[in-house]
Amino acid sequence: MTRRGLFAGAATLAVSACGGGRSPAPMNTAGPTGPPRRGGTLRLPLTAEPIAPAFDMGTSAAGSVGTAAIATLAYNGLVEVSDGKVVPQLAESWDRASPTRYVFDLRRDVVFHDGTPFDAAAVKANFDRLLDPEGDGVNLPPFLESVKVLGRHQVEMRLSRPAASFLPSLRRGRVMMMSPAAVAKFAKSDPFRASVGTGPYVFKEYRAGNVVRLERNDDYWGDDNHLDAITFTIIPDTNTQIMAFLNDEFDMIDVLPGKASQVKRRRDAVWRENTGNTFNYLTFNQAVKPFDNADVRRGFSAALDREGIAAGIYGGHAKAAHGPFSPAIGAAFEDLSGGAAQTYSVDEARRFLAKAGYDFGAEVAFNAFTQSPWAQEADAMAAQLEQAGVQVRLNKEDFGSWADRIYTSRDFALTNSGQTTRTVDPDEVIYPLVHSKGDLNVSGVDDPGLDALLEKARAEDDPGLRAEMYHDVARLVADNAYAAFTVWPSTLTAMSPKVGGYTFSPGGTHGAAQCWLSA
Repeated sequence: MTRRGLFAGAATLAVSACGGGRSPAPMNTAGPTGPPRRGGTLRLPLTAEPIAPAFDMGTSAAGSVGTAAIATLAYNGLVEVSDGKVVPQLAESWDRASPTRYVFDLRRDVVFHDGTPFDAAAVKANFDRLLDPEGDGVNLPPFLESVKVLGRHQVEMRLSRPAASFLPSLRRGRVMMMSPAAVAKFAKSDPFRASVGTGPYVFKEYRAGNVVRLERNDDYWGDDNHLDAITFTIIPDTNTQIMAFLNDEFDMIDVLPGKASQVKRRRDAVWRENTGNTFNYLTFNQAVKPFDNADVRRGFSAALDREGIAAGIYGGHAKAAHGPFSPAIGAAFEDLSGGAAQTYSVDEARRFLAKAGYDFGAEVAFNAFTQSPWAQEADAMAAQLEQAGVQVRLNKEDFGSWADRIYTSRDFALTNSGQTTRTVDPDEVIYPLVHSKGDLNVSGVDDPGLDALLEKARAEDDPGLRAEMYHDVARLVADNAYAAFTVWPSTLTAMSPKVGGYTFSPGGTHGAAQCWLSA
């Protein structure tokens, strides 16, 4: 899925999510011990075809979470984010010379996979390409205005306005450096051959509908590329993926919560469960009636049984969400579970709707698409809304048709969505969705007070003050029901007991980046 990290759901079956459910059974979390071993090929399935053009991260491919995660195995960023802190990667150090001016000193021991030197000119070429108004680059760092070469290994970046989220936006999982020579030669004719980075692994093969293969970069400037190769086999059907994992044909597999019981048939599987900064939600087109009325939105939101969705659809592998920021975001999180607009109560839902003069005889179109688990979540929400007296007509489409409807024509009243960008900063979570000029604001939120608060928080450097500002942002969004938040889903990964080194990254780096295989 693409559209710069916004995912949305639709429907297939799931009234069971209206309540009840059991906690997930304990899972084996004991992987191999001892130091990492060098060698071997890590085998993984891939559900969706990489976004064309291949792994060219200077284009819309960067907007695909799956494509971008694989790309982190072959690319580096100027920085990385580790344990919530920005740490050096291709930039050895940096100085914030003024609130809108940064100077980066670059590593001197790095070359691209094609032998092109990594230097300030290469950095400028990458960012100029992203900033090109005629291009289709995504994941632009906030307020970046210009990039200037100061020396062979020193580069200056100027912003039009201060942005506290600027540095983490340069991380490996978001903006990745490509060989300017490869881009110039192949980007238009053979995008896969243009996909040349500086990272631990090198793209070697891509056969559409079949396989993506990366091999170890023996000239890598780091020392954590333990594997000989990593292969991704493209298999859209998750049941086929699971059977292959059960037969030891894959070493690692991402697991939808509803499929966990099937995967547990492999008795020796090792599990990792992580909750990042992503959320699912019901969203309203506030440009159409009756969703221009805040009490209507509040009524719809109060009708949703979040705990039931977490238990019934996710099998307990999700937490009920009452606002945009999960606890994983850090200090910006505030518990909003007591808010009437984001807490389940059929009586409260009906009270809000009656106060708004809502026409209970009218039918509301709910547009959704058919991919799990958002599919099941849409069915559950439709059923829950009907319990509050709302008449719902649920329309299901393939993702492409749905995306055109929502993002291009904006021909919808109600849809369920998810912010699934792997992110480390609250600005990246919420600004694109609810700022009046946010590029993912398909709901038509237009609140000058919220805009001002988002802009102020984006520029604030003091961590404490910034966290308080995001508390205010989250309360404003939740209280006005600009969205009805449902769950913070977990990321479930099952692997062979011989896989070590798996690391979950909320910033988007693929979990296989430091993996190794025991004998």
